[in-house]
Amino acid sequence: MYYEVHSENIAARGHAPLVAELLARFARHAGEDGFVSHENFAAEVLPAFGEDLMVLEPTADGDYLWTHYGREIARYAGVDRLGHKVSDMLPDMARFTADCLGRALAENRPLYTIRRSIDTVRVGLWERLILPTATRDGSPRVIVFSSPMQFREDLLDVVLAASPSGIVVLRALRDAEGHVEDAVVINVNGRAAELCGLPGLDLHDTDARKNLPFLADPAIWRRCRHAIELRRADTIETSLLRVGGTTWLRIAVAPLGDGLLLTMTDITDLTIANQTLQLRAATLALEIGRERATRRALSEEIGQREERERELRRLAETDPLTALLNRRSFMERANAAIAAAGTEAGEIALVIVDLDHFKQVNDSHGHAAGDAVIRAFADLLLGLFRSERNLVGRFGGEEFAILLQDCDLSCATTEARNIQEALAARSLPVSETLALKVTASLGVATRQPGEELSALMARADQALYRAKNEGRNRMGIAARTAAAA
Repeated sequence: MYYEVHSENIAARGHAPLVAELLARFARHAGEDGFVSHENFAAEVLPAFGEDLMVLEPTADGDYLWTHYGREIARYAGVDRLGHKVSDMLPDMARFTADCLGRALAENRPLYTIRRSIDTVRVGLWERLILPTATRDGSPRVIVFSSPMQFREDLLDVVLAASPSGIVVLRALRDAEGHVEDAVVINVNGRAAELCGLPGLDLHDTDARKNLPFLADPAIWRRCRHAIELRRADTIETSLLRVGGTTWLRIAVAPLGDGLLLTMTDITDLTIANQTLQLRAATLALEIGRERATRRALSEEIGQREERERELRRLAETDPLTALLNRRSFMERANAAIAAAGTEAGEIALVIVDLDHFKQVNDSHGHAAGDAVIRAFADLLLGLFRSERNLVGRFGGEEFAILLQDCDLSCATTEARNIQEALAARSLPVSETLALKVTASLGVATRQPGEELSALMARADQALYRAKNEGRNRMGIAARTAAAA
């Protein structure tokens, strides 16, 4: 049974707005001794929110009895437990419920729980806010807010089972400070398990990063974490090594509640078709070279084919919106530059740039304006980094990367500062009548001896993440090693 129990940051974790409202009212009723009067608090909240509330009182035999059971809870759960005891529930659920009630009363503070329902009509996940109170004679009572978080009806099960795409629903797991540190699989269809090379396995309620092989890649997990925290959709292409060959996946990432919906599509055939097309184009070019006698008659066709080949190569290497290197091409070229530098430290620096509050641009001015800002910022970067020794790429969304060769830390920070100063000095044009002021956060890292690209990117990304957390429009300098970071 999947469950979570929290006693800190409850208002931020709560899914329903009523969680924060009840917490605030509960705090106002707390006396100097920390106890909340059951009579006074119940008189305030039951008339207003009683349909979503339960009231339980301990019994002499260590059980708990429902003395109030909200109508909305009964409707969603398909059962009215008024007058029943907690021990009447299924054993695992009864034990979990009793433990949480007992802990809230023992600690005399609110408790927030999330758990999966297995015996209700259609609810998948429930959230509960447990509030301990005491009557005038000192008897303990517990007022509980209970509400469904996610629905799984029969139609959804059929759609998931029949979908040709792999579908995975993740819920974020956060640390005590509210930062995303892991994720759990809430729902998954058979096609997703098959694409991950795990056919027939039940992945429900499992650790997502341990059981979904593509999430073991730190770069992919970082993008998924950003999608949760920034509420931003993303599209990821990756490959998995499986028995019989390599499988290429396109993964559409969309925020869903405090988690993600991942839609996985097998694009292996498309990738192979593109490779075959390139091979055929090369073969045709060779045959044309050997048959010079027919060159004049075929010159027009050759020109068209060569143009298509150049276009395919350009599309494969560049981002269609900005004409910068796309992520795959940037990684290949950056790896080649680092391989050429060998194990020596060399003077190679990486700058990762993320435009601040970019979602507000889309929300306020529309996605067309957002695209215009992305293009204008790409033009700014191309103007600042003209040398062929520099690589400029777009990683997706509003995230960009610049690899600087023959550039030490002092040089890299100067170049990064140039970006910030260029943004501060101008507004990015959106249309003939509109230009927007934009800021950016940057992470800067220089390569250490023998360091690979993935480690260099991880340090630069940590510096960027730190700059974001410190207020944006800042530059973060990476620690010399990952361990120091």
